Amino acid sequence: MVRNVNHGSFILNFEQLGLGPNLLKAINELGYTEPTEIQEKAIGHLTANDTDFVGQAQTGTGKTAAFVLPLLEKLDPKNKNIQAIILSPTRELANQVSREVEKLSKYTELTSVAIFGGVSYTKQMQDIRRKRPQIIVGTPGRMLDLLRQKVLKFDNVNYGILDEADEMLNMGFFDDVEEILSLVQDDSRLWMFSATMPRPILDLIKKQFRNPEVFKVERKSMSNDSIDQRYHIVRQRFQKEALSRILDSDDKFYGIVFCNTRKDTRELSEELLKKGYSVEVLHGDLKQMDRDMAMKRFKSGKSRLLICTDVAARGIDVTDLTHVVNLGIPQDFESYVHRIGRTGRAGQKGVAITLVDPRDMHRFRRLEKFTNSVVKKCDLPSVESLKNVIVSKDLEGVENVIEAVLGKGENFQVDAIFSQFQEKFSALNKEELLKVVFTWKYNKEFRRLNDLPNLEEELHTRGARSRDGGRDSRDNRGNRGQSDRGPRQRRRTNSDNVRLFVNVGKKDGLHLNSLLDEVSTISGVKRQNIRNVELKERFSFIDVPKDSFEKFSGVKNHKYKGRKVHFEMAQR
Repeated sequence: MVRNVNHGSFILNFEQLGLGPNLLKAINELGYTEPTEIQEKAIGHLTANDTDFVGQAQTGTGKTAAFVLPLLEKLDPKNKNIQAIILSPTRELANQVSREVEKLSKYTELTSVAIFGGVSYTKQMQDIRRKRPQIIVGTPGRMLDLLRQKVLKFDNVNYGILDEADEMLNMGFFDDVEEILSLVQDDSRLWMFSATMPRPILDLIKKQFRNPEVFKVERKSMSNDSIDQRYHIVRQRFQKEALSRILDSDDKFYGIVFCNTRKDTRELSEELLKKGYSVEVLHGDLKQMDRDMAMKRFKSGKSRLLICTDVAARGIDVTDLTHVVNLGIPQDFESYVHRIGRTGRAGQKGVAITLVDPRDMHRFRRLEKFTNSVVKKCDLPSVESLKNVIVSKDLEGVENVIEAVLGKGENFQVDAIFSQFQEKFSALNKEELLKVVFTWKYNKEFRRLNDLPNLEEELHTRGARSRDGGRDSRDNRGNRGQSDRGPRQRRRTNSDNVRLFVNVGKKDGLHLNSLLDEVSTISGVKRQNIRNVELKERFSFIDVPKDSFEKFSGVKNHKYKGRKVHFEMAQR
């Protein structure tokens, strides 16, 4: 029987979901005790029925096992043809899904192969021919390439699965996805899992799926015991320094810092490396080998900090992160949920910190409302507390040296050059010597800390100005500060306009004028009536007159540099 998603949960363990003994054995070895909500809904339904399926749930809710387990239950291990394909938006996520398939199929005769860019075609072709997998996990581009080369054949594919469908849409892969789905058999079953359901995905479901069962796991409050959500109000130009203070104040910090652009990741990593922090960085320009090495160092604990964008982080599977830090508010609110869900896993506690520019506080309040949570405002570590941390860490090391030297007594052999060092300080008494060594050791770093502005005190001062005269958004010349804000934040939205999402951005070669030209050409709306333009790396936002919305919603086949362009109403 199919239960409505709004009904209460009655299933207590995996045994009641219709899974066979081989899968249950693998589940028990992995330490899974009871299914998550999306696992309960999906596994229970898919093992008992043979229908198309759509599951909506946010990242971190166990979606991978929700489709892998019923898929393994349904496939025929004796049939050595490709019976199922799983599409993932990034190579990291494809790798993660493939590893999950391997772990859960441990006691079956089913095999899988992962295919994605950045790896030799030859090796992947050899794996497909040698292993004769029943399951192919891959990114749309590489899967389409191997289909065209006749390496892959879909004659026996009974199941096509889209994982993170909304991310494939955001990354511009949807044309490839539609082409791949058109090549599977008409009677194949299609399953989709996605965190959000924008209009193009709903259109795809209507076009390609046959009477799918739809299950939606409602977003729950993120104010839970496992994740301590905090925010600091820090102007954008001081956020890198604020991050340094956070890192210096907690020597157990092991986490991910999310930036909104690749440029931000590079600049932040360069600055932190100069300061001596152990840092890894992931962005789209890295070769696969460099990405793998960075992740290996981070997972092994050789680096305590990973800096990346949302897209670069897809597929990262690290369960013991202590912190997640957002350098600014994410470009979309769903990303916040995905990001902070990477800490506080496997029964551990985690801390999620967001550095918010004061001019973005109105947007941050909307984020709290969106996630149904209240995030705690905290003060940054003070300069005095940072000095204390720095000295305390050094003193721990000194204690070890004292113990080593004094423990050996007369047997301790100091380098012969010590006499020169000793002579320099021979005229000083104990207190004078300590003062000299302390100043020598800490003067440069402490002077830097003393010279820094009191970030939050400056904010409080500006906040007072705002209450007295509304000057908090002006710089010292009385002009409105525009250096670090997009058009959407600078301008008020006209109530006669609507806000539209456009699926093309800077990475597609767009700049302000070309975007205005394209929009005007497609819709017939005059350039001067296209307002509040916000041009991002992979997408854009615009305001257009309400009465012109139908012109945009009717756009179907327009392409910009080979990529289909679509418009949809943006969520405010």
